[in-house]
Amino acid sequence: MHKRIEREELELVNGIENEINIFNYQYYQNLNNHRTIVFNGDITDSIVERVYLPLKAFEEDDSCAPITLILHSSGGSVSDSFFLANYLEHYKKPLNIIVLGYAASMATVLLAAGAKNPNIIRYCFKESYALIHDGYVALGASEAGTAQDIMAFNQEIDDHIRDFIISHTNITEEQYTKKGRHQWFIFSKEMKELGLIDKIYGDDDVNEE
Repeated sequence: MHKRIEREELELVNGIENEINIFNYQYYQNLNNHRTIVFNGDITDSIVERVYLPLKAFEEDDSCAPITLILHSSGGSVSDSFFLANYLEHYKKPLNIIVLGYAASMATVLLAAGAKNPNIIRYCFKESYALIHDGYVALGASEAGTAQDIMAFNQEIDDHIRDFIISHTNITEEQYTKKGRHQWFIFSKEMKELGLIDKIYGDDDVNEE
């Protein structure tokens, strides 16, 4: 009796898992058909792969239809973020980046990366925001070296991120030094003024498109 119940429960669980897998496949297949990528979560090597590989595939296909990258991230790995940022700087197909929620910390670097690429248009909603702060820590920096070495290395990382953002946006060194010293929350209107995004959903110029 108990074995039969256990077998039925196992069959039920397997059936649910199969339905979930089918749903996930259909969901991502639908996104792929619409040339849409959802980037939701921390920036790690795995999620960068999930974004980079489809972007690369779209870049190499024959279609000229725009690609949409939906971004909602609190940041993450410095090295993985720059891997994707450097790729976005030179992306060759029409790409719309949409901030749905927020692009914080290293995700702000991804927004900055698209500023000088004429193929990229960056959007956000009125409630969206970005976040710049100091104290970035490179992955693995705390695993070796003296405390002084680690502090010096992390300061170099901070300086590199600052220089990248300043060189790609309208943010001045004075603004970055003053406001980014702790946590600088940048909401949609200021994001546009500072060159982190190009258009805000809800503005007339976006509604007319």
